[in-house]
Amino acid sequence: MKARVLLLFLAAACGTDSPEASLASLRTVEEFAVTSDSVRIFYRVVGSGPETVLAPHAHLHGARLDALASDGRRLVLYDQRGRGRSDSVPAEKISLNHLFLDLEAVRQAVDADSVALIGWSGAGMELFVYTLRHPGRVTRLVQLAPVAPRWVPYAESLMTSRRARTDSAAAARLDAQVRAGEFAGNEAGLCRAQALVYTPASFGDTALARLAPDVCEWSNEWPGRIGAFFGALLGSIEGMDWRADLARVSVPRLVVHGELDNTPLAGNCEWVTGYPSARLAVVRGAGHWPHYERSEETLVLIRAFLDGDRPAGGERDPCS
Repeated sequence: MKARVLLLFLAAACGTDSPEASLASLRTVEEFAVTSDSVRIFYRVVGSGPETVLAPHAHLHGARLDALASDGRRLVLYDQRGRGRSDSVPAEKISLNHLFLDLEAVRQAVDADSVALIGWSGAGMELFVYTLRHPGRVTRLVQLAPVAPRWVPYAESLMTSRRARTDSAAAARLDAQVRAGEFAGNEAGLCRAQALVYTPASFGDTALARLAPDVCEWSNEWPGRIGAFFGALLGSIEGMDWRADLARVSVPRLVVHGELDNTPLAGNCEWVTGYPSARLAVVRGAGHWPHYERSEETLVLIRAFLDGDRPAGGERDPCS
């Protein structure tokens, strides 16, 4: 089962080319932090000010979240070990706990005692666990299109959804090309070919997969390396179930769910139902990439939450 889940994580990790808007008025700095186990972690700072927001997956977000930064709020995006522009590492240095070393290195590098967090996809779960373990360091948590808080049954339902949306004929042609050796010595080419076939399955409108970022310029994202990364990471979280710990996290949480995400609404409702400090917002028509598919709507939700917004008394609960 783990191998099948791995293929779906790989599909969500790749993308196609996309132009990105820049916010020229905001100061942007790119640096490297060094973890306690000597791994260099790439990070990018947008904006300035006393409030700090950290978000992993800089290589996947590109400039899509930059509008959340301001003169009073700095956005810090970083690549986890073995991803994007950060150092490659052996499998024994990849696990959920190792990823927290990366976050801590970046937090300390930007001199932030407390931070708000934005975690997309699997990082939505990972940053919940970080908040659970370090409640005094986290002011707010945005779980952007997160995986569900438990492995069973939602890992299987995610796979089923991705398979149903994947062009099976295109997948078969790609498999034949790989077996014929057409991508021998061309890992970047294989990375892009896989993205063209598998990325659309994670979009609500498959035609919008063209918006996904092209991460294949970085060797960490090539099939051989990214496969080893997810194999090790999934090995450290397989069978997870965080439901018993949800009540222990009292910081405000916002779960942003794409209406057509591969993780069903019922899975993401489990993050919020019965917890007054948590709310769920549904982005209509979006899949697993709401900040690409419905960018303006998604950023309005996140910005309002970071500014202290609370749902109005008459707001409909999508989980009811």
